[in-house]
Amino acid sequence: MRVAVFGDIHGNLLALEAALHAIRHDAPDTLVCLGDVAMGGPHPRECVQAVAALGCPVVRGNADRLTLEPPSPFRNRGFPGERELHAADHWSHVQLTDAERDVIRTYQSVVSLPDLLCVHGSPERDDEALESATRGTRLEELRASYGSQSMWVAGHTHQPTLRSLTGWRLANPGSVGLPFEARGEGFVNLARAEYALLDHTRGGWQVNFRRVPYDVESLRRDIRACGMPHADWLAAEWVAE
Repeated sequence: MRVAVFGDIHGNLLALEAALHAIRHDAPDTLVCLGDVAMGGPHPRECVQAVAALGCPVVRGNADRLTLEPPSPFRNRGFPGERELHAADHWSHVQLTDAERDVIRTYQSVVSLPDLLCVHGSPERDDEALESATRGTRLEELRASYGSQSMWVAGHTHQPTLRSLTGWRLANPGSVGLPFEARGEGFVNLARAEYALLDHTRGGWQVNFRRVPYDVESLRRDIRACGMPHADWLAAEWVAE
């Protein structure tokens, strides 16, 4: 069985289309979306619609949950660009219609397949990061409470990760629409769509990470043309892979 897992799209339709084009060539038996579909990018509505058209199970991410709540007021937490990012998230929120919100309400807190558990943050909290630095005791505590599958997949951190634990593995496919990395004294967003292929064989699960580049100038044009606030600042955050 081959499963394609992808998520953290964040309203980036260009990245989603690049990922789905590549996934079709990978010929998976099943697709699973790990959530955070709409908020933050130039095409929130279109991304919700495109994922819905796939007919695959979708995990509800923390950003998806926020689209179903009233917009939150800005709170200064002291990091660069937070006012601009808050304004972009607010813009994404108000673009969604009741039809898209009804779709988001169908997203699941956990998607469970044979020997595979898919979450956004953790099965306990959609904003808990399961990453390379997470204590093993915390991971074992979660597994004891929420499922003994030999393969877990989580999103949220936007960082491709693979950890082997006692009797099971934890993976993160990275981010379709908002991968980032440190460069110089700050961070940049990379014009590449990340996802993972999980192949189940007699030997267990094999994990293959995929990266699909796309045209950064086309994304910058989309950001500037869509009506988002601070569009020039947001477009400048993106670089070619």
